[in-house]
Amino acid sequence: MIRTLFSLIFLMLLPAMVWGQSLTIAPTPATSTNEPSEFTMEGGAKIKLDGNSLHFLNSGKRVSQYFAFGVSQDRSVLSLLGYSDGKAQITLFTPLGDTLNSYASISVNPNDPSLAVYPVSSGHLLLRDNIMNFIWHDGLGNKGTNISSGSGSQQGETISEVAMSTDRQTVVVYTPKIKLKNGLGSKAELLKADDEFQRIFQSDSRYIKDLGVADDGNLITVVTAAEGTSDEVIILDKYGNEINTFTIEEPVLGANLAADGKHITVYSNKRVGVYNTLNGERLGRASLREAVLSADYFPADQMIVLLSGDYSSASGILNDVQVKAIDLEKRDIVSEGYSGALGFNEAFTLSFERLSTNKYQFNGSNKELIIDVAF
Repeated sequence: MIRTLFSLIFLMLLPAMVWGQSLTIAPTPATSTNEPSEFTMEGGAKIKLDGNSLHFLNSGKRVSQYFAFGVSQDRSVLSLLGYSDGKAQITLFTPLGDTLNSYASISVNPNDPSLAVYPVSSGHLLLRDNIMNFIWHDGLGNKGTNISSGSGSQQGETISEVAMSTDRQTVVVYTPKIKLKNGLGSKAELLKADDEFQRIFQSDSRYIKDLGVADDGNLITVVTAAEGTSDEVIILDKYGNEINTFTIEEPVLGANLAADGKHITVYSNKRVGVYNTLNGERLGRASLREAVLSADYFPADQMIVLLSGDYSSASGILNDVQVKAIDLEKRDIVSEGYSGALGFNEAFTLSFERLSTNKYQFNGSNKELIIDVAF
């Protein structure tokens, strides 16, 4: 009788234990109505990026015929690069479309595919042109020294890319691929306050697939590859000193350092893993059915949170959206689909942030997602 009663109680509790696992996804109120090309800025103002047109939805102002678009990390400043009288025309806006500043910069070729602008909330702006050339502008539009990140390779190189810390005090300029006689190389340099470059990474045999700067600017992750070898994830301090190197069997898509700097999340097409940055110990790993777009680890909860789905780089749209949470302490995973598609633009950085215990927010898409996890 006692055994029968115990079995009955266990069967009654089992569904409750299973049902206790949950993951809920909801867009933030400020972004819930955004279309795939609409993004919410500081203060709740909204913009729409439609082809070569920028529409400030709150004020109704529309700007078109520009060659590059940029936004500050805190979304308080937007910048457009236009062309007039042979020179780059820089305009900085508030999220409502009010003009903060407008000035002529250096001579540029309007057909240059490498034209890009990187604004800072202070009003400063970094301009890229001619594949490898960079120049800072201060808040008044005054130009600094025009500097080049060129490698000097006679065989050629790809467009130099930029990665910055959240406050944009640490700026890294890197050349993903440099053609050499015996294959592909790469390099990365710290752009210092005196407009000089300091080399922090160089390889004559491996190219850079991805490079990221920690939020506080103190650590840098470099994902490298070479034909016939496994990918490597290298952790450097901002002066180029190597902290650790991880060899990953699967082709790596990206790597994110946790806020504590002690853990790194590495994700490939359908796998994600977390490692200790100092000793290389793997804390946990999971295989997935969908391609991972972004992932991060939160040590306070021992939780990996990731976003996956079917992403089109041509349209910037993610369909079949899935959010997963992996509790490394409980060795368990919970997943939930999101009914809508998500839109992305390269000017907006993808990130997860922790709101409270087991509660997170995904930023960088047209809709910012609140993710609530229970195990």
